[in-house]
Amino acid sequence: MNDKKLFKQVCSLSNKEIAKKYEFIGEGMCREVYSITEDYVVKVAKVDGGRYQNSIENHVYTHASKNLLKYLCPIIWYEPNRIIMRRAIPLSSIIKDKQIDLKTIRPEKESYDDVKKLTHDFILDPEDIISTSSWGIYNNKNVLIDYGCTTYLGDIFYTIRYGFH
Repeated sequence: MNDKKLFKQVCSLSNKEIAKKYEFIGEGMCREVYSITEDYVVKVAKVDGGRYQNSIENHVYTHASKNLLKYLCPIIWYEPNRIIMRRAIPLSSIIKDKQIDLKTIRPEKESYDDVKKLTHDFILDPEDIISTSSWGIYNNKNVLIDYGCTTYLGDIFYTIRYGFH
């Protein structure tokens, strides 16, 4: 089965069918994450907030400059209820600290400023960005694997501007 057919098939399944068929690997308040292959995960919206977070992640990924994309785990397929990303190794499985140091998360000297810019430009929740659980290792680089949480002002902006809610 080619990837496109796989993604369509996964997205056509109910939440319960996905839970039965694929390995559960984690969850947040609004989404569950399942491994669909060694290369891909699917984030499944549990509630409206999960659809919102999927929409925000897709917006960030599709609107980030090339310079900022390198900090984001790639999104391969998007639907509001499902988002399929490349599979990364969660940093939280390696690092037991609850927060990471943005100044040391990547070796590039500009990485701290770049991640701060990404957070600011997309009105992302800074507390979420420094959470160890928001980061993973993909292609031997630390990348954000969860970048769908916005600040209160971000919630207002995205709801008014795009109708995300």
